[in-house]
Amino acid sequence: MQLAHEINFIAVLVCAGIALGLCLLYYSPMILGKIWMESFEHSEEEMKKNFNPVKVYSVSFISQVVMTYILALLISFSNATTPAEGLQIGFMAWLGFIATAMTINYLYEGRTFKHFIVDSGYHFIVLLVNGFILGMWQ
Repeated sequence: MQLAHEINFIAVLVCAGIALGLCLLYYSPMILGKIWMESFEHSEEEMKKNFNPVKVYSVSFISQVVMTYILALLISFSNATTPAEGLQIGFMAWLGFIATAMTINYLYEGRTFKHFIVDSGYHFIVLLVNGFILGMWQ
């Protein structure tokens, strides 16, 4: 398989930063943080007690870099060259990999549909935004 165009690593890093920023906003109490917290068996205080922000945010950023880089590869392999084509590939990546994998995990873990919607919704938004940006910024 051959890349249709080179991967723009600056765009990948920018997209990963945007994804981390979206995460902080999306899961904040102003947006869906309260709904997300309601679906856990642990209290907010218990979760904060074991929270290591350096670890969580650094691993999250690295994970977003990997996800965005793979999305950029998919966009290049498919020769997508517009924001709309990037959106389509972002949507297909979410549907084919994120939504399906999370469905399996959530069924086995006994999590609620509401929790699934909140978590998969974040990834849906991130993959659409990143697909749009990567389709535009090559």
